[in-house]
Amino acid sequence: MAKKKESITTQNGNGLRDYSHLPRLKDLPKPKKLTPLQKELKKATHEALQALEEEEKKYGVSLA
Repeated sequence: MAKKKESITTQNGNGLRDYSHLPRLKDLPKPKKLTPLQKELKKATHEALQALEEEEKKYGVSLA
């Protein structure tokens, strides 16, 4: 007989995948310096949040 393929499930058997074997973000070391791409993304995110805040002030509460 062929062996049944095992799936990774939680201990309570609810059918959801168990990702506890993977490292968490807080387990990884923080980088000493941001890369140029990270700096650009940080700036773009900041600008987008400012624009969203201005829109909320102008038109009221957003749906996002």
